[in-house]
Amino acid sequence: MSTILATTAIMGAIMAIMAVGVMMGGSPLKGSCGGKGGPECVCDAFEQAKCKRKKEARKAFGLG
Repeated sequence: MSTILATTAIMGAIMAIMAVGVMMGGSPLKGSCGGKGGPECVCDAFEQAKCKRKKEARKAFGLG
């Protein structure tokens, strides 16, 4: 039982440290293509098509 509690505590501490790092970093979280896309996007054609379909679906449902 103590192993489970120790593992849970260690994982919780790691997650808390990562959360603080994200909050203190000041930059928004980014996906594999750099967030909203743009010139820095280096995804392959399949990923770009997938992103395009997702954007079109969001637009069709009025979500952005």
